[in-house]
Amino acid sequence: MGQQKLWKGMLIGAAVGGGLMLLDKDTRSYVGQRGRSAGSTCKGYIKQPSQAIHSLRVNYEYVSKQLNKGVEELLELLSKLEDMLNKVGEINKEVENQLKSVDSKEAS
Repeated sequence: MGQQKLWKGMLIGAAVGGGLMLLDKDTRSYVGQRGRSAGSTCKGYIKQPSQAIHSLRVNYEYVSKQLNKGVEELLELLSKLEDMLNKVGEINKEVENQLKSVDSKEAS
């Protein structure tokens, strides 16, 4: 029940916000241009469905490549971070060992 109200509220809010934004002349012009462009693209796809499938495939491949590139960069960054943390851990252990040796010398 609550989820249904949430979605209704979001849709109504989006509609009201979109309607209010159309009071601006530049926004109306932009929406009109984009709407006409989308309409002509849809008409072209209806006339040539193979073009729609080709366009969809090309866009999918582009997004897939970009996503793979981002994941590879993230993995590389995480690898570098892991190396840095290992070095910090080694330095920390060495400092602890030196402190222990200094403490044991002072105690004697």
